[in-house]
Amino acid sequence: MPEHQLTMLWHEAGNSHYHDRFVELSKVANLTVMGPKTFQGTTFDPEKFRFPVKLFNSVLSSHWLTFIPSTIAFYREARRADILYVHEEPHSLVAFLSATLRLGRPMYIESSAINLKGNLSGWNVLERFVYKTATKIIPKNHEVADVLHRRGAPRSKISTPIGNGVSKSSFSIVDKSAARSALAQKYPQVSDAFKKGGLVLGYAGRIWQPKGIEILAQLAQELPVTILACGPVADDYLVDTLVAAGVTVLPSLQKDDLRTFYSALDLFILPSLSTKNWREQFGRVCIEAIYCGTPAVGSHVGGIPMVIGASQTFEAGNIEQAKALLTKLSDEAERAEILRWQTAHVDENFSWKAIAEQVLAVTHLKR
Repeated sequence: MPEHQLTMLWHEAGNSHYHDRFVELSKVANLTVMGPKTFQGTTFDPEKFRFPVKLFNSVLSSHWLTFIPSTIAFYREARRADILYVHEEPHSLVAFLSATLRLGRPMYIESSAINLKGNLSGWNVLERFVYKTATKIIPKNHEVADVLHRRGAPRSKISTPIGNGVSKSSFSIVDKSAARSALAQKYPQVSDAFKKGGLVLGYAGRIWQPKGIEILAQLAQELPVTILACGPVADDYLVDTLVAAGVTVLPSLQKDDLRTFYSALDLFILPSLSTKNWREQFGRVCIEAIYCGTPAVGSHVGGIPMVIGASQTFEAGNIEQAKALLTKLSDEAERAEILRWQTAHVDENFSWKAIAEQVLAVTHLKR
């Protein structure tokens, strides 16, 4: 049995999408998870929970940077835990409040910091106090580790990165021909796309300029490929650009349809760009596709290489490198080999079970 009490604080604790994470973590720690009842206008529903999260009232809950627990029970729980695991940025108010409760006691901060916003050129005294108090800062990837150091975190306090995770119970293989038939039945425009033949390449995520998806239009025009894209639209002009180039654009898909979408592809692509204020933190969609039997490629940005392997990446925005990689992977045997490696890799490093073991190692919890 686990020996120590680990208490996790996270503004997304009430989001049942992440509860497989808590279930696995509870197998290696006596786990308590806390989070706000309402965040960014969403009130979480305990009836959907697969793990008994403790919800508390909060104020200023429209943003992760500002929300403050307003329930005394939260402060009591945070203080008495053997180890407090704060899944909030070190420059957030709740991280500072947690740090004041944990003087001299173990506290770990999980961070996805991607820029220097709010750092005040190193003069954010609240953030500096968090770095001084925390036992370790856990970055999402190596780029985040560098940003944390630039923000003032000592290298000695920055741990090895721990990525995100994906549940295999949510994403699994659908027979490819059945997936294509089902997708075409629900979205007739897909049927015409499949008739083009060639490699079927797909993207899922926001239709948004920093995601680098303008390169899909170039690929559609310069290679014998069929390209599908789905997701919520943030930049309307990109839809016009993609459609004009022959890319089939679908709306944002729910989980079951998304599983079918991934399974219908030959290859998934995440061509994100590196911008001043945004990076692709993890690339969860790549793992979702891999678990659905589709190998993934992407740009060499943020957490993408960590997830899919550096050899399956291209320089962000570099059309020639992207074309060369896709041409190589037009071979079915080559794709099958990449899929075997990626499946084993994500199982070992990014299943929720694997993430739980990594937390166990970083926090020195004992079974």
